[in-house]
Amino acid sequence: MLGIKSKSLFELKKLPKQRRSKATVEAILEAATQLLLEIGYDKTSTNRIAGRAGASIGSLYEYFPGKEAIFAEIRRREDAKIYRASAQNAVPDTISDMLRLHITAYVDFVRSNLDLHVALIREVPQFAVANAEAELLRIYLPLSTKELKERKQQLRKNRSPSFATEFIIRVVRGTISEYALYAPEHLNDRFTENLLDMLEGYLVG
Repeated sequence: MLGIKSKSLFELKKLPKQRRSKATVEAILEAATQLLLEIGYDKTSTNRIAGRAGASIGSLYEYFPGKEAIFAEIRRREDAKIYRASAQNAVPDTISDMLRLHITAYVDFVRSNLDLHVALIREVPQFAVANAEAELLRIYLPLSTKELKERKQQLRKNRSPSFATEFIIRVVRGTISEYALYAPEHLNDRFTENLLDMLEGYLVG
């Protein structure tokens, strides 16, 4: 269809299985990250990535169809780290504590990787990372919805756990990313408390 870009352009062609091939893919991703921060997305080419990684251009194209897929994989991995950081903690009993856990984990991660987070948002075209983001939502949304369903008695009347979960995820991601881009100095405890108050009001009143 016109205007629809093939998903295969933005994901790994195949998963590396051998230790050497895994090391090659990791070197390519690391090289692309370095070049993104040094010269930006537009000036970063597959040839430059392969050269920085110490890999042949043929090896790069064996796993990636182009640089869009490389940066989509970087974005997917960065987002997955945020979800894993939240999941490592004990599941809180209250909705307020659950919100605080997820907000704090996201803010702390973005602050620790601020330059990369901003570059991935500002420089990498959205179409290149859209499939990676959709895949992460597909994986983690049911898990987060389950947490909220287990606390349904704490929710405001007629608040749908499934809709509320996706709404909260998108608000948290969007708000923190907006501040990372334009006011990173405000990503602090005060920011966390204000965002928590807003979302807690939405969920429990």
